[in-house]
Amino acid sequence: MEAQTGETETVIIPEEISKRITSLRFLLIVLVVFIHANLKVDVALNYYHYDFIQPKWIEVFKNFVRNTLGCAAVPLFFLFASYLQFSKDDKYSVLLRKRSKSLLLPYVLWTAITIVLYFVAQSIPQTAPFFMNPINIVRNWNGLDWIKVFTYHNLAEDFKNPLVYQFWFLRDLMIFILLSPLLKFLCEKFAGGMLIVISIIALKEIPVFFTVSSGALFFYMAGFYFARYKISFFEMADKIKIIEYVLLLILSVVFDLLFDGKYSFGFLGTIISCLFFLKLSVYFVKSQKIYNRLEYLAGYSFFLYAIHTPFLGTSINKISQKIIPLHGILCLVQFLLAGFLTIVLGTMTGILLNKICPKLFRVLNGGRK
Repeated sequence: MEAQTGETETVIIPEEISKRITSLRFLLIVLVVFIHANLKVDVALNYYHYDFIQPKWIEVFKNFVRNTLGCAAVPLFFLFASYLQFSKDDKYSVLLRKRSKSLLLPYVLWTAITIVLYFVAQSIPQTAPFFMNPINIVRNWNGLDWIKVFTYHNLAEDFKNPLVYQFWFLRDLMIFILLSPLLKFLCEKFAGGMLIVISIIALKEIPVFFTVSSGALFFYMAGFYFARYKISFFEMADKIKIIEYVLLLILSVVFDLLFDGKYSFGFLGTIISCLFFLKLSVYFVKSQKIYNRLEYLAGYSFFLYAIHTPFLGTSINKISQKIIPLHGILCLVQFLLAGFLTIVLGTMTGILLNKICPKLFRVLNGGRK
């Protein structure tokens, strides 16, 4: 899910910016994992029919992780991907060739792997009950369904996800890349006008026909503006003190409590969370020991992103929900345990595969080291 291609290329990007982006890659994927590990009350009661009794404070904590901190993860990846793309400014043909290796190939392979795993799981009586969502029954798919699993598999309730549903980011990013010459032309020709248009789309949450997030276009184009005018988004984030970010994040929790989760900071909250993590990265790169560990884990961030769901994370979530009584503090235990196990097992699988079969790992990892 990161912008780095893993190919040898000369990109004129300040070392500090490169290191700060690298320091955030694994952490942001961890947030994505916890977003998908969250069991919502209505789903637990109405879909799974669990005996689900979750205290209010646990719901607030989950919302803080999922909606306040977690809302920064995907927008920042769009920003980083775009910023690095437009900073490099490859020829269009070169860009497409590189992204075919780093995005399209793993997109297709991971989707194919997921289809096989679903089919196997649905064919084994012991595991079949965990994978019986009607839309995901492989043996029932027709010709059009086989196309939709790679593009817009689930259109229910306004979701527009492929089968590997977190890959909506890769799908939308590839569409943006295909359209990037046009988008670049418009932003250069109508710089102020385009900025206003994409800001309105994000603020008003106006849906864009092919994307899940109305803010996706904003953050992708923000990367262009930062690269084009050589503005550092890290310097912008650094101008605000960390204590001020903490107070804003606390305010978002209070806001959630006062309005019982019915209202949020919306797009403004996303901006605040993004700036918070950009600010946080300065502390990661100050310590060489911390940075070295984050740099190592960053090499497995895409692999964890790809493997964490729907198969691995879904299995761990559903098994843990069956084993752990979903009452009181145990609701929090299940949430944290499911996320932690998914992160550890997914990362360890990547490390093991890299040691046993590095060529296969690199292909599945989009050429990333």
